[in-house]
Amino acid sequence: MNKISLNEAKYKTLLNDPSLSEQQRSLIAELLETAEQLSAENTRLRRVLLRKSSGGQRMSSKLKDALYE
Repeated sequence: MNKISLNEAKYKTLLNDPSLSEQQRSLIAELLETAEQLSAENTRLRRVLLRKSSGGQRMSSKLKDALYE
């Protein structure tokens, strides 16, 4: 992940911690899965946004000049 650093290995080791209840382990596993899905979604959306912004329709210079007059 970019701005929020997710130490995935740290949370995966928590899954094996005997002091945690089964419910807590389940919640940690669910959060890890959600974080992975959101990271993949974020990557996909960034690609789409980059594609749309770089390949968009460009305004002709004559039209642009006319609009600025």
